[in-house]
Amino acid sequence: MIDTYEVIIIGGGQAGLAMAYALNQQSTNYIILDENEKPGTSWEKRYDSLTLFTPRNYSSLYEYNIEGEPKGFPSKDEIASYLQKFVMENGLSIKHNEKVINVTKNKNNTFSLETNSNTYITNQVVVATGAFHDPFIPNIHDQTIPYMIHSSEYKNSNQVPEGKVLVVGAGNAGVQIAAELSHSHDVILSSSKKIKNIPNHIVGKSLFW
Repeated sequence: MIDTYEVIIIGGGQAGLAMAYALNQQSTNYIILDENEKPGTSWEKRYDSLTLFTPRNYSSLYEYNIEGEPKGFPSKDEIASYLQKFVMENGLSIKHNEKVINVTKNKNNTFSLETNSNTYITNQVVVATGAFHDPFIPNIHDQTIPYMIHSSEYKNSNQVPEGKVLVVGAGNAGVQIAAELSHSHDVILSSSKKIKNIPNHIVGKSLFW
């Protein structure tokens, strides 16, 4: 039997959960399909010292505030726990370990979704998978660099051998990892353009205010 829903959300991160909450309020027949084993798994897998660059009072979903100092910056584990609690308290419909393999639009304007274990039919699809799923690693011969690791596999400075370290990419992860490694290694941070240093607070207000 093929499961049928009015709306299917692909991805159970912040965007997917926020959409599910809104659909719950409208009593819409929906389901979230998420490839992870529980909410917040993608956060738990990131490097140990990761904190958000948005304060708690600008990182919450709807009126469900993240516990702790509102102007402080939550850790990755706080966000994982928060998302798990958000799902439970709001009774959101979600199926875990369901990786969507293919989406096809049918002749009657419905959609068929094939996962690793099932087939679903829906009238509407919401893609909430995020933008940075697949790590990009430059095609550099292994003999050129004795040790290379992608940020998605980095956990802490103990993984990195002694000596000079080149961090390629000055996005949020690159800058945070470079700053952490600078306490124990000689670090070079490589950026494709000049890095802009924006303060967290302007005239006493959070930048995100």
